[in-house]
Amino acid sequence: MIKTINGTSGPYRFLFYIEQNYSFAILRPLQQVAKAEGNEVAWLLVGDEVSPTFLADDEVALVDVAAAVNYQADAVFVPGDRVPAFIPGLKVQVFHGLNESKRGNVYPERGLFDLYCTEGHERSATLQAQANKRGYFQVQETGWLKLDSLFNYQCEQTWPRPQILFASTFSPTLSCAEAVYEQIKLLSQSDQWHWLITLHPKMDHTTVAKYRALENANLSFFENDQVIPLQHRADLMVCDNSSVFQEFLLLNKPVVTVNNRDPQACFINITEPEKLADAIELGLNPSHELLAAIAQYGPSVTPYLDGQSAPRVLKVVSDILQRGWQDKKPKNVYRNFQMRQKLNYWKW
Repeated sequence: MIKTINGTSGPYRFLFYIEQNYSFAILRPLQQVAKAEGNEVAWLLVGDEVSPTFLADDEVALVDVAAAVNYQADAVFVPGDRVPAFIPGLKVQVFHGLNESKRGNVYPERGLFDLYCTEGHERSATLQAQANKRGYFQVQETGWLKLDSLFNYQCEQTWPRPQILFASTFSPTLSCAEAVYEQIKLLSQSDQWHWLITLHPKMDHTTVAKYRALENANLSFFENDQVIPLQHRADLMVCDNSSVFQEFLLLNKPVVTVNNRDPQACFINITEPEKLADAIELGLNPSHELLAAIAQYGPSVTPYLDGQSAPRVLKVVSDILQRGWQDKKPKNVYRNFQMRQKLNYWKW
């Protein structure tokens, strides 16, 4: 049912369903524009891998799943891959990364979402093909919300020496964290560069502890929620197959990858950790060819590089709600039963 106040549709109640700390940076641009237009926003923090300490003073978090059900949201925004059907509202997938080649460029659509807000043509095309066959969800190309946070962040401070950001994904088959540990340990003993270390929140705790222990005058360790400030601070990123290096390239900065599965001209890839220092030197003194490839990369991934994806997402969702959206998704009994178990919610 369309809400009408003083002759206009809205305001709406929006729920942000998150399971990881990196979701705050993804959804905050949407929160800002939604509240500016008079809508209400609440957060539901699910699981042990997301911390309420990252909430801002003016952000509202619901105490539990029952409160989220009672909240009766008009739309639920999710950066992750799942959301329970028993929480009311239009289910909106906003993604937690750019289209990733390590996943084969095909998002695993499982019948949990009503709307997919994509960052570019490639993901739109693969999802739209599925939408045409299945008929219960929509695909709208809006740009990725996190890029609003990335592009609109203001960083005025400068540092006296090159800042090298190391970020790594958690999967042992895709991560280089263990492979380059000894090299980073060695290089961090020199004051030539300053190392900024942040690791995926699902990274093995032993690996995380090893990197934390490296902290010294030339190396600092940061939690994953600091990725955007670190990207602006860094002069170069060392990474592997994590999608975070794609974001760094969008800032027109050089990247060195270790054992990347799909090496491209826009970054420097090495297969031997011992070559890390030389690769960093190449990145800090980039060739014209490398700079040109980096400049071409952004538009090839997403045409929405204006930092205004949140208003587009809000308009798409508002338009759907105004038209009187109805849930057409399959029952998906097994997956929703799994989520009831996970959340320990059995009220029907």
